Amino acid sequence: MVIGLTGGIGTGKSTVSQILRNKGFSVIDLDVISHKVIEFPSVVEKIVRNFGKEVLENNNDGNRTVSREKLGKIIFSDREKRFTLNSIMHPEILRIMHKKILECESKNEKENKIIFVEIQLLFEVQWEKEFDYILLVAAKRDIQVRRVLERDKRSEKEAWDIINSQMSLDEKRGKSDFVIENDGNIDDLNRKVDKFLKILEQQQFQKN
Repeated sequence: MVIGLTGGIGTGKSTVSQILRNKGFSVIDLDVISHKVIEFPSVVEKIVRNFGKEVLENNNDGNRTVSREKLGKIIFSDREKRFTLNSIMHPEILRIMHKKILECESKNEKENKIIFVEIQLLFEVQWEKEFDYILLVAAKRDIQVRRVLERDKRSEKEAWDIINSQMSLDEKRGKSDFVIENDGNIDDLNRKVDKFLKILEQQQFQKN
């Protein structure tokens, strides 16, 4: 069983991922995969061809790599350019994701019968069919903003711009199979994760 784990910025999905890892579950982080994919020579070549050499920056070893910050500024408010970047990145990200899922499934550990894939923009890129179930980690908008300010040292305007650029959490709630409302502290979140896992276990038992 593969579960897509998603949420908006500042909702706490990465914290839920860590809780699941601590419980022995396999969690595949697509953000980590995308960081690797954007360094593939074939991907860099396609990005430069479509976005220009301006998106490159020098790194510590003297080589030039794609600057995620520069690229992000270009695609942030341009839907067509986001689509172009997605068409370059997504096939490689999906290929590696499928490979890692197979690696997890080949293990004999009981915990690996359930695999979680953390992906922030799951609904925005329309990857719902890649997963058996979707778990959304949600939070109130003012709490999202507060967490972003504390964690990323962004301005309040930047935090609101990011939140407003993403699909609303209300819409995501309607598209998800499970929702964890993360408006409290870490102890409260741990209890909610445990409750979710029990519900999931009951569903598996009923299906079997």
